[in-house]
Amino acid sequence: MPAATGVKAVKKLVLCFDGTGNTFSGTSGDTNIVKLYDKFNRDDPLQFHYYQTGIGTYDINGGSVNKGFIGSIRSSITRSLDQGFGTSFDHHVMAGYKFLMNHYNAGIKTEQDGHGHLTGDKIYMFGFSRGAYTARFLARMINAVGLLSMGNDEMVPFAYQLYQRYEEGKFEPRWDISITNGNMKPKPAIDPMEEIANEIKAFKNTFGRPVKVYFLGIFDCVNSVAVLDNPHKPPTVLGTATHVRHAVAVDEFRVKFKPALLNQDIKAYSNDDESVKEVWFPGNHGDVGGGWPILDKPTDWWDRLTRPLSTLVPKHRGTSANPRDDDCQMSDIPLDWMIRELELVNKTNDPEWAITFSERKAGFKKMLRKKEKMRQAKESPIHDTIRFGYGLSAFKVIMWNLMEYLPFISRYELTNSGEWEKCTYIPNRGSPRDIPHGAMLHQSLIDRISNTALKYRPQNNRGNGTDLCLLDKEGNDVADLKEVGKQVEADGKSGDWFYMWFL
Repeated sequence: MPAATGVKAVKKLVLCFDGTGNTFSGTSGDTNIVKLYDKFNRDDPLQFHYYQTGIGTYDINGGSVNKGFIGSIRSSITRSLDQGFGTSFDHHVMAGYKFLMNHYNAGIKTEQDGHGHLTGDKIYMFGFSRGAYTARFLARMINAVGLLSMGNDEMVPFAYQLYQRYEEGKFEPRWDISITNGNMKPKPAIDPMEEIANEIKAFKNTFGRPVKVYFLGIFDCVNSVAVLDNPHKPPTVLGTATHVRHAVAVDEFRVKFKPALLNQDIKAYSNDDESVKEVWFPGNHGDVGGGWPILDKPTDWWDRLTRPLSTLVPKHRGTSANPRDDDCQMSDIPLDWMIRELELVNKTNDPEWAITFSERKAGFKKMLRKKEKMRQAKESPIHDTIRFGYGLSAFKVIMWNLMEYLPFISRYELTNSGEWEKCTYIPNRGSPRDIPHGAMLHQSLIDRISNTALKYRPQNNRGNGTDLCLLDKEGNDVADLKEVGKQVEADGKSGDWFYMWFL
């Protein structure tokens, strides 16, 4: 704590953005965003927390919570459209922006080694699914246009619209007529990208405070925001966060859930001050970001046959008397990884900047280190939203499968040259995700492939129907990988759990 000399301590501002349709349930079906939020120390007077339910969970037009019959129908339709197309994306981004705008302090004087220096509050952001994209968009928006001063609520939409134009690649070039003649077409007086960049810089210098997010932790980031569909190549990224961690799912097949990878970014310059890790885990979208409930027993062929019309329901309602007695889920592995990454960042930087946790974090880590709990997490069944009996009701499975054959849903796919290109008019047909060369793989993925009893054979490739990249040529074992090395826990212990591999 600071001494009584007028010196202020650094605050930690923690923002959590849940996935599409996700909110708190108090069950094992909560996402990793809720579970992570639960483990933060909310009694820390220097740590401020913000949680936002997912896109499509509430009507942004407001009104009474106790709606009448017509109002309920209207609200339900609005939420359904929002879940499908992300129509409220701007509202979610601006809500997070306003939280930061009204709580962030820049240029706070702190003491370090007996010498005073200036530093701002530390911003931590976490998100899952579209919530991850919301967090990433917000982090880049703040870095680009800056953070408005407290109370400038009316200016927030202008800041958002300015950066959205940049993200969408919607530039209106100004034409220089003076250089034309009868045989020449007019040319742009200035490069459109340069023009919007200059406008953003001018806005930041006039209204904003220079701020950069300290830690961005995201689970299986996907775009799927219709209002941001960009027909052009993605713009260059000017910077995201000092530390970026992204857990990506290997076994997600839906066209609307193609990952928004950091690997796809076009860098404007080399961000030497940014530490980025993008790690692939086994499982589908919810197996990485959470949201699937714990079942009373594993699903076998009879369960899948007799339960085709229902969605999986949680084993527990409310908080268990002793959560350590619960079975572990596959999503606990990426959650544990994210917590460990936070601990490592905390250990190697100023302890005053470190996010603080409650005792529940230590309990979770201790539970997951037990051999049986670790086995449960690593061998949990993988959900599949386009197959009957693997998590969703028959109606939802049919609807997701229909979308796989629609020809007008665009997505980014890898080419043989290793470049990401936008693909349209070719149905996805449930194809696996492309994994780029040099991708980092978590040890749990290697262990699952190596466990012959699980018969796990991921069909991912590097794009354009190339050979499988996670399996050997015979398709029976793990591909030839380059080991990164054993990674050490924040408390100094180490274990096979933390091996990483490069593809």
